[in-house]
Amino acid sequence: MSTTQEEAQQPPFIFALTPDEYTVELAQLTTWVNGFLVPVYVTSRIPSSRAPWCARWWKHPEAIGRLHALWLAYQAMSDTGGAGITAPHEWHRDHLDPALASLRAPDGPFSGCMTKPHQDTHNPPPEVTVVDHTGL
Repeated sequence: MSTTQEEAQQPPFIFALTPDEYTVELAQLTTWVNGFLVPVYVTSRIPSSRAPWCARWWKHPEAIGRLHALWLAYQAMSDTGGAGITAPHEWHRDHLDPALASLRAPDGPFSGCMTKPHQDTHNPPPEVTVVDHTGL
């Protein structure tokens, strides 16, 4: 298979998709996050002010980007036949641990959200002012 064919089969990053493709990809990502990632990895470290989580993670664009990148890496590395027998370890070390550390940091995107188990708290990320300099 040529590199061009391989690249064509690679899923694009979620923010590069059309609106319709984005909707489908976000639904698939939600299935993976809520059905696998949260039960296996988030519940092992109960939400607290030191490790918050947001039950509405899809309302945080940074979380969508980080979780989608994590999911793409998972897809690439979970087939040990193609990725090698150490790929699951590498996924944990190089992808999962840094992603969860960033997402669940006390000053991360979920910092104002769920800090107590079973208390669904969501605070949307603040809007940042952007100055248009093209008219200068």
